[in-house]
Parts: sequence; C-alpha cells; structure tokens
Amino acid sequence: MYLVDTNILSASAPTKAVPQPALRDWMDRNSHALFLSVITVAEIEDGICRSRRTGARAKAARLAEWLDTLLHLYADRILPIDRAIARQIGILTDRARGQGQDPGLADLAIAATAATHDYIVLTRNVRHFAPLDVRATDPHERLPA
Repeated sequence: MYLVDTNILSASAPTKAVPQPALRDWMDRNSHALFLSVITVAEIEDGICRSRRTGARAKAARLAEWLDTLLHLYADRILPIDRAIARQIGILTDRARGQGQDPGLADLAIAATAATHDYIVLTRNVRHFAPLDVRATDPHERLPA
C-alpha cells in the first residue's frame, strides 16, 4: 500500500504542462492500493485559494474541479490524523530534530500516517523522508512493481 504525497498528485493536475502518462497509467491500475492524507487535501486547497487570491481564477476553477474529482475517487482512501498518528508525529519530530532536521508539519504528518499504516510514501522528495526512517520511493525515477 502507498500513501501518495501531494507532489505526486500535483504532477497530474490539469494546470501542469508536462503530463506523466506512465505514472498516471500505473496509478490508475493500482488505485486500490493508493491512499491520501488529509494533509494533501489541505495543501491542494491552499494552492486553489492562493490562485484565486492572486487573480488566477481560471486556474483556481480547474484545480477546484480536479480536487472535487480526487475527493470522489479517493473518498474512502483519505486518511485522517487520529491520536495514533498525532503521537507518531511527535516521535518523528523529535527524531528529525535529533538529526538537526526540521521537515515541516506537512511532511511529518504524511510520514507519520505512512508509518502508522505501514505504507510506502510515493514522493518526489525522498530525501525529506529519509531522516524520518519512513519508507519512501520516487515513482518518477522508477515505478513500483
């Protein structure tokens, strides 16, 4: 099972100029094994609001429609932050600080969600997850089996 980081989903956003057909096809074939964090939903919503605020209303509308589609497709595969994940965030925060790292709450929450569910993070930023001792892979470099 995989937890899809925001940067992987964003690669298929309708506002991206360079499509990733191999990754998109792999994700379609393996959709049953792909999960999202509520953090990803928040990050996408933030991007929509920023586009609206800066006057990119058409872009915001396309992204909002895309997010609605994602929410429908992943409806029962969007993972909340519960008590177990919140505690894991605290553990990972201390682990990162002990290594002189400060990955930020979004990456910590995604990592904690993946660790709690024993999922692999699909991300372009594998290095962000390395100090957290969470399994992560970049599907742009190599698609999972």
